[in-house]
Amino acid sequence: MSTGKGTPTADVDAEFDEDGGLVRTLKKLRHSPTSLVGLFIIAALVIMAIFSAIDNFIFDRAIITWLHADPHAMDQSMRYEEPSREHPMGTDRYGRDVFTRLIYGSRTALTIGILAVGISFVGGVIIGSVSAFFGGYVDDLLMRSVEILYAIPGLVLAIIFMAIFGPSIYNLFIAYGIVGIPAYARVMRSEVLSLRDREYVEAAKLAGLPRRTILFREIVPNGIAPVIVQATLSMGGVIIGAAALSFLGFGVQPPTPDWGRMLSDGRTAMVVAWWVAVFPGIMIFLTVMGFNMLGDGLRDIMDPKMTVEPTTYDDWTLDEWQTEQQTEQPDDDIVPGSTGARTDGAGELRGGRS
Repeated sequence: MSTGKGTPTADVDAEFDEDGGLVRTLKKLRHSPTSLVGLFIIAALVIMAIFSAIDNFIFDRAIITWLHADPHAMDQSMRYEEPSREHPMGTDRYGRDVFTRLIYGSRTALTIGILAVGISFVGGVIIGSVSAFFGGYVDDLLMRSVEILYAIPGLVLAIIFMAIFGPSIYNLFIAYGIVGIPAYARVMRSEVLSLRDREYVEAAKLAGLPRRTILFREIVPNGIAPVIVQATLSMGGVIIGAAALSFLGFGVQPPTPDWGRMLSDGRTAMVVAWWVAVFPGIMIFLTVMGFNMLGDGLRDIMDPKMTVEPTTYDDWTLDEWQTEQQTEQPDDDIVPGSTGARTDGAGELRGGRS
């Protein structure tokens, strides 16, 4: 079969040669409207977080103060001011601008989410892959240890960790990083179990490669896609959990802006100052929804049973099919009207009675 220039086979080969896995994933992602909305929300949050980090650590909040207001500045004369042109989202009980504190709170939320998920991701991949690849007592020891963590509710385990080591932003992402390891370990273990007996793995063993090299260079890269999806979907849960701990007083401590802490401060003033709690709640909702929508899109793209690309029928129409059915001739070997023939002339009845 010729595969010269201009043929469909050549075009497909060229596409796979030019586009890597990441590029192909992003091209498929554009066909999923919900994923694009989630990606847009996350991109906006990332821009806010990067801006607040640069402004805080390099310019000492000079840019945000010049543009709008200092998120840490207190003014009791502006206590519980309603949303206005000067303060679009009002002020809290200390007279601090809620809008700028929401922007700075995005840095805290994304930092905790990324670091916690990163700890869970690395720990889960290592434990799950080693457990599945070596099996036996290694598998039993690692997975039984992981199941002990899995048996304890994540929020309770995080509260215990924070109560022992003290409330701080560092202990917060470490706590949720440890809590999330079992879920990643289970996903990675199932992938390695399905890949460790493949032919390319056997070939690597026959080639004399060390088992560590076979595991982390040949098997893990081919089974990492579901773990990436798990990481995207877990990000929203980690952010909610961190906000819950801050709401209870175990998380981020003042004066660092944090959405959970802002919710806690606003719950006592819902009647007189609803905006103090409503706007942080909206930000948490949008963040979690954005990560969940993106995670659902990535799961559909990486699942071979699903498709997010539009289906076209340019090469086949209903009229053409009807024309083919009308021009189709009956089998010449079957005599019309016999017991082995159908009344519509389509051929012999298989398994029919005489």
